[in-house]
Amino acid sequence: MQEKLPELENILVSRSGRTTSNYKTATFAAIGVYLIGGTLWRYYSLGITDKALPNIILGFASFFALKYQKLVYLSPIGMVKETHTWITHHREVMKWEEIQFVTLMHKRVGTMVFLERDSLGWKVLFERDQVDDLKRIFKQYIPDIEINEIDR
Repeated sequence: MQEKLPELENILVSRSGRTTSNYKTATFAAIGVYLIGGTLWRYYSLGITDKALPNIILGFASFFALKYQKLVYLSPIGMVKETHTWITHHREVMKWEEIQFVTLMHKRVGTMVFLERDSLGWKVLFERDQVDDLKRIFKQYIPDIEINEIDR
């Protein structure tokens, strides 16, 4: 089992993050119990091993999905994407030095931020009322980068 990642300072949280809701958690738990429990019951009471391996694999995958959490935020080192499950913890960072272009696309209540580096980039969704904070943070950490804005 992988150790937890060290905490980073969280300046501004994006809407691009995800967690499993209570409804999804209950659904995944029920699927896992049904698949694993049904397979074990058929094996011990009837001696049937048909489809046992796929059912057990899918059952454990359902339990794995219970604790899925994705968090996207701005930190003093750059834009951070973290993914946490019961078993794995992964962090990907786009450092401020790597960012070459920033585009803000406003649409209704949301603002999509395109952060470009070399040939690949990230698109991250923020609330429309977070735009002033975004601009302030960009001005503080990447003052030389021009910020393009598009209204839709």
